[in-house]
Amino acid sequence: MGLVEPMGRGRTRRNDSPRRTPVAARAAALIVLAGLLGACGSSGSTGSSGTSASAAAAKSGTASTASAAFVNIVEPFDPGHPAEMKTAPASCSGASTTLAIEQCYENKTENIDVAIDAVQLVKYQSAPAATQTAILSQDSAWLAARGPVCAAAFNTGGTIDAISAASCLLAESTARLDAVKGINPPVAKLNGTDSMDPNNLSWYTTPEGSRIAMINTQGDATGGAEVAWVIIGGAEGFVVNPKQFYFQDKSFTDPGIVQPPDPTYHKVATGKEYQFGMDYSTVGKDPNANKSAAGYVYAPGSLVAIWG
Repeated sequence: MGLVEPMGRGRTRRNDSPRRTPVAARAAALIVLAGLLGACGSSGSTGSSGTSASAAAAKSGTASTASAAFVNIVEPFDPGHPAEMKTAPASCSGASTTLAIEQCYENKTENIDVAIDAVQLVKYQSAPAATQTAILSQDSAWLAARGPVCAAAFNTGGTIDAISAASCLLAESTARLDAVKGINPPVAKLNGTDSMDPNNLSWYTTPEGSRIAMINTQGDATGGAEVAWVIIGGAEGFVVNPKQFYFQDKSFTDPGIVQPPDPTYHKVATGKEYQFGMDYSTVGKDPNANKSAAGYVYAPGSLVAIWG
């Protein structure tokens, strides 16, 4: 809205001109009234144009308001302002203290989140209202779930949990950035282990923020292997389909046998951990002498993760 200038106070001066007669005054008033009636009553473009201009201005104001309503990521570990670029070393492992390592991961996470905001803002500004609402809703849900997902993954009570959780935040944001950019999840070969300590597991982060790892539990009588898959649900939860978890070595595949209780289509809630077992009983029949390409696979539609 434009500023309204206050009216100045005119100087008083002596008026030596003769007073108008009442007739002259009425005539002047009629002339003014006629002009006003003409302006209001005409069907000309003045009124229509004025209405269109007002509508255009209102529409422009609405668009500006909508753009201004975009919500940037505010880091729980750096509150009070939108995510902003931070200085961070190339590797966090070289830091001398636990707090310094955590800070390194948090700074890297915040830098990734700045990039997420930039991508989402471009989408938001060119999107219709319904899509804008969806963008804000998805961003909010993902951010709200990120911390609880990482806390659920690393809860042994040791000091290493804090470092692992900070590293998890970075992995979550990196997967999210790829998702909003439309980049397909990369193939990942992760190390298998028989350790039950979550800090020793290799974790894969889905674009939606779920976390997946595997534990080699034991061999079986056929020379195969029993594997426990560990799932932590992201913002949208995670629906288990055992057909997406199998052993593969080049053209050789062992789809595995689901161990009871059957986890098929079980939905893992946000921030909750769930485990299910698979018996890969034909692994011992793998004809490939070179096992460097072998691994346990999680493939949501296309190959994205291999546990070796």
